[in-house]
Amino acid sequence: MTLRTGVELGHAWVQDVADGLGVRVLFLKGPTLTRQGLRADRTSSDVDVLVDPEEFDRLCREVLARGWRERPAPLIGHLTSIHSRTFLHDRWPCDLDVHRHYPGMLAAPADAFTALWADRETVDFAHRRCAVPSRVANVMVLALHSLRGTERQERHAAELRELEDVVLTPAERDRLTALASSIGTTATLADVFRRLDVAVPVDPRESASAAARRWRERVDSGSFGAYFWFAALRDAHGRDRLRIAARAVWPSRSDLLLSRPETVDTATGRAAARARRWARGARSLPRAARAMRTKPHVSVDRIEPGGPLWS
Repeated sequence: MTLRTGVELGHAWVQDVADGLGVRVLFLKGPTLTRQGLRADRTSSDVDVLVDPEEFDRLCREVLARGWRERPAPLIGHLTSIHSRTFLHDRWPCDLDVHRHYPGMLAAPADAFTALWADRETVDFAHRRCAVPSRVANVMVLALHSLRGTERQERHAAELRELEDVVLTPAERDRLTALASSIGTTATLADVFRRLDVAVPVDPRESASAAARRWRERVDSGSFGAYFWFAALRDAHGRDRLRIAARAVWPSRSDLLLSRPETVDTATGRAAARARRWARGARSLPRAARAMRTKPHVSVDRIEPGGPLWS
């Protein structure tokens, strides 16, 4: 099947599985954004689904039981992608990206999901009604997603610019203000709300939280490689730090091929790939160091729900 067809059917398939388990799910991003008038039409590469956090593990077990497998990831992926699990299947052209919470939403994951669920809409995918965040909620979902990738892909910057042209009714503006407070985006999206000319008061406790500082750090770093290794080293203890430092300097063959599949898998090819990686790291290192130096150190034990790292 084509990728577009796979994504369409994937929404319906996951909804069917979730309904069979009695699990609440909300489909994020993808074709829904186009249907809600928030993004130009384009083919998505995966199916993103946010799961009731209490049922996250149960849904993932069912996905595995139905022939999917978890996508292999390098060490840094395991250290940073704590908010989701990605699955692939030999007979499906798209991945399933299953989220237990969404990066940038600083409310407790269960509270954020409950607020999004209460505001949900439904959209037809492959003749099945699928639950999705409301148009107002998806303004925030798209903004959070784009902020994390703006420095790496022009497409994300363009999506943020397109959001500024979205027309919100007075009722939607009121809902946006209330929902931002409920899911914890008053601090992480403060600049976006100003650009949208929507009055969303910043919660001072949210703004001063450890999770908000980590979010600003991630965005300020440009989301380039050196930042993730710095953050992983800061959060690790004892021998784990030595292991992480060693892999940062000299990635294993497996990590190298997973991170850069285009690598020629020979001794010479891997050496060239490592050299290119060092060059990229050197270029991103100063910005990552500045981003982390301007924020006070935060113990992982004090991180609010949402986790210390996001990818």
